[in-house]
Amino acid sequence: MELVLPVVFMLIMGFALLAYVVLDGFDLGIGLLLPLGNEDDKDMMIASIGPFWDANETWIVLGIGVLLIAFPEAYGVILTNLYLPVTIMLMGLILRGVAFDFRVKAGIAKKPMWNNIFFLGSLIASCAQGWMLGFYITGLEHQAINYIFATLIMFALPLIITYTIMVHYIFKGKATHLSYD
Repeated sequence: MELVLPVVFMLIMGFALLAYVVLDGFDLGIGLLLPLGNEDDKDMMIASIGPFWDANETWIVLGIGVLLIAFPEAYGVILTNLYLPVTIMLMGLILRGVAFDFRVKAGIAKKPMWNNIFFLGSLIASCAQGWMLGFYITGLEHQAINYIFATLIMFALPLIITYTIMVHYIFKGKATHLSYD
């Protein structure tokens, strides 16, 4: 019996995570492809995930819950090492959830904004999940250096690029050569 219960919990956790990857992977794919469609396509794409939308994230909650209850030491190691990407993934999932609900309730004028937020949330969640998988595959120990580089790449670099583009457009044609006349 000592060996049966951990295997059963591992199978339940594996099934839950597989169900999440397959089902929410479809939702993430829809979110990432959303900008490529016209307005009718976007409505059809969102309608295709509508009936199953809320249930898909439930699978990851079940998987993490089983990990916590059945394997508390593994839970501590895994989520301690993956704290930053999990937090970023949750932010992306929250953006997606808000955008999905408000897209339907907002007027037609606001629909493009919510489509963009849904895309952004899908992109953030997908990148964070890939980041977590990479950390898991390369080993969870000593991830501090990876966090530093990933933080720089994910936050600092886009801010620097955005700032550079903004400065270019704000000062384009306005700067002149230095003179003391």
